[in-house]
Amino acid sequence: MKLTEGQILLSREDVMAIPDNMLPMMVLSDNLRSLFSWGIKVHEQGSYNHFMWLIRPGIMASQNFPLFKLCPVKSFFSGYRMKFWYNKNWTAFDREKIRTAIATDLAKPWYKKIYDCVAIVGQAIHCDWLQTPGIDICSDKANYVREVDLYYDLSHPDPEEVNRWLMMNEKHGYEVYGRYVPD
Repeated sequence: MKLTEGQILLSREDVMAIPDNMLPMMVLSDNLRSLFSWGIKVHEQGSYNHFMWLIRPGIMASQNFPLFKLCPVKSFFSGYRMKFWYNKNWTAFDREKIRTAIATDLAKPWYKKIYDCVAIVGQAIHCDWLQTPGIDICSDKANYVREVDLYYDLSHPDPEEVNRWLMMNEKHGYEVYGRYVPD
């Protein structure tokens, strides 16, 4: 089903069938049932409150509270909208470079994968530089794009900043693969 030109509405089956050769994909999400998520969107004046990576069919790498970890994409089917971005210009080598960087971070000890609560305070008071060195919030994980794209220039972004950057850089191959909306 088409939303508008070039924007495909994905079913659960479509999301689970995203081919491995298109991964990893950047995923922006919106928890429709969370007051905290609503607050993030209001603060950012945007539509998304979380960023993660679809790294294998059905598997996300996500900086959730309290840890950066793998989780099944199925856990986001109820109550979450998702927007899937990919880059049509990335080679198999580029994709593997990003996956390797994600795997390296996933292998870190738990105390280097915890969610940076200080950064949430920093985002809330418009002091994005306020972070705990060496740990991240979800949208900091968009930095893996730097592995293959010299144009990526965001520092401590929120999810909506990542979304806007991707939209502004479509000329560099970034495209929306599709959107998932729960029924």
